Amino acid sequence: MKSLKFNQLNILKMNNQTYLPYQLHQLPKWFNKYNTEHLSIKGYCYILLEDHYENSPYFNYNNFKSGLTNNKDISYTQSR
Repeated sequence: MKSLKFNQLNILKMNNQTYLPYQLHQLPKWFNKYNTEHLSIKGYCYILLEDHYENSPYFNYNNFKSGLTNNKDISYTQSR
């Protein structure tokens, strides 16, 4: 098995499956750790893309992908 090394928030593609990242406080309401295919890596929970389509009929992958940000991209300090 390959070791995963990355410093950015990424969409994972492993074994022809796609996993979408979430922080623990951002998990979808339908998420159930016993019935949902997921991985936990570096404080993020990666949920299988097929589970999104099964549990949320209005899920838009392109919208999710365009709204994906890393905390390093957001400036929390005030510029003067």
